[in-house]
Amino acid sequence: MKIALLFGFLFALIPFFASAQPAEISIIPRPTSIEYGVGTFRLSRSGEIAASGKSAKAIADLLNSRLASAYGFQLAVKQKPHSSSAIFISSDFPKDLPAGSYRLQIDANGVHLSGTPEGLFYGVQTLMQILPNEFAEAAELPFVAIADRPRFRYRGMHLDTARHFMPVEFIRKYIDLMAQYKFNYFHWHLTDDQGWRIEIKKYPLLTRVGSMRPETVKERNLTPYIGDGQPHGGFYTQKEIREIVRYARQRFITVIPEIEMPGHASAALAAYPQFGCKKDFQYKVQTTWGIFKEVFCPTDE
Repeated sequence: MKIALLFGFLFALIPFFASAQPAEISIIPRPTSIEYGVGTFRLSRSGEIAASGKSAKAIADLLNSRLASAYGFQLAVKQKPHSSSAIFISSDFPKDLPAGSYRLQIDANGVHLSGTPEGLFYGVQTLMQILPNEFAEAAELPFVAIADRPRFRYRGMHLDTARHFMPVEFIRKYIDLMAQYKFNYFHWHLTDDQGWRIEIKKYPLLTRVGSMRPETVKERNLTPYIGDGQPHGGFYTQKEIREIVRYARQRFITVIPEIEMPGHASAALAAYPQFGCKKDFQYKVQTTWGIFKEVFCPTDE
């Protein structure tokens, strides 16, 4: 009887202990360290952002743009907040720490973010992951102290727009998603046998001819060949390329363009066959995948 009462008492305490433990938050990628406190901070729509320093002001504007996009409101940005519901952003951070380092602390005194310029940017991405999916008049943020810095110097994603052209708006969205998860290199595949996607004004046929293929092989129908009958094309102007590079740089992402030479040259040779090794050969923008023997020829021309 006593044992039964003891177990009953222990089971009764489980909900109490469970409620006393702070709920674990999920941050991707996982920060270097997370320390949980007990309690929550109430962040309201009428709250403010205190930005200390030029880079901190830019990060405050970035945070507001993220809040506007996710929830439809922005916070007032001031040097000294008058509201008890405030986010403090400071670029006052030890200079000898690796680029991308930041500290994010949420406690009864507010949300405090400090770091290197890149670190402040990454701290905003972390804060947005902590915020709830729905934000009414206010949100309860768990007390937490996060110290983080990138584990790997190169954190890259690749996008092949040579074979499958994507519009500029898609590229921006792709870069935004990369930034959200703290990637810092965008490997942009711009040319291949199936399409040339970057404007070179000295060689206009690269885009006029090389950016268009008449169709694409349907699934894996190679023997016999069956095409889908759908023309596929598109390219990025120099102005658009510069805009994407600028857009990525603002998010601490470096663009690596992939422009292939001497191989994967079918699309370019369809436009300028004089640069190939074969005479009287009908080069074409390829409609199938794989490896092709036609390459730029190592001649003076």
